[in-house]
Amino acid sequence: MQALLWWLIPLGATVLAVLFVMLRSRPVKPTTAEDSMERLRRMQEAMERPMPSNARVIRPDDKSPQE
Repeated sequence: MQALLWWLIPLGATVLAVLFVMLRSRPVKPTTAEDSMERLRRMQEAMERPMPSNARVIRPDDKSPQE
């Protein structure tokens, strides 16, 4: 029973370390509503831009790129 208690220490430390890394690796949220709206506006502008005319098209039945 005493050995089991000693194994709980490194196991608990490992679980805490994994949780800490998961929390620290989350993407940063915008700090203000203005930042969020600016990012949304930039994304919408990018979506409205036309695709370049020299874009390569890959057909589902053909694995080689076509121009």
